[in-house]
Amino acid sequence: MDDREEKYIIDRVKSGDKEAFSLLVDRYSDMVYTICLRMLTVEADAADAAQEVFVKVYRSMENFREKSKFSTWIYRISYNHCISEIRKKVKIIDMVDELPDMEVNSQDVSGLDLLSGEERKHYLRMAIEALAETDAVVVTLFYYDELSLEEIAEVTGLTSNNIRIKLHRSRKKMYQVLSEYLKKELNSIV
Repeated sequence: MDDREEKYIIDRVKSGDKEAFSLLVDRYSDMVYTICLRMLTVEADAADAAQEVFVKVYRSMENFREKSKFSTWIYRISYNHCISEIRKKVKIIDMVDELPDMEVNSQDVSGLDLLSGEERKHYLRMAIEALAETDAVVVTLFYYDELSLEEIAEVTGLTSNNIRIKLHRSRKKMYQVLSEYLKKELNSIV
């Protein structure tokens, strides 16, 4: 679906065509679910949140003014909804803070190159899950969804400089988590 076709579908939804909305859901359901999962970390919570996001999107279609891309608008709604869910649960845990502050040895994580694609995805997913919710979302949006810093800023409400800092710190935390975990795995094998 190109931008012109998407605009046509959005106009149809705005004029009351409920069936056209399912096309938008099909296009963005994976993206919304991924954001919700990164922020909420529990699959069932993420699935519920994704459904609630699409209800909000549908109810708010008239508010979409096309000043930004539709995908950015949905990212923003998803992000805000998940932040609200997190605040409801008062569950703000950053597991990485429990790790000792240490220097990262690049040789410790160089073993990732030797792993299969699935194993590498598993370890990277584990490292992302160890990040604070906002940091995990920023990493996901930048590396997996390939959004620009400006688009991430629009979604999160953070400045581009703040996002750069979060990306830098998140990479360092992920290296620490991977390094620690891979050391433990190596020691259990040897």
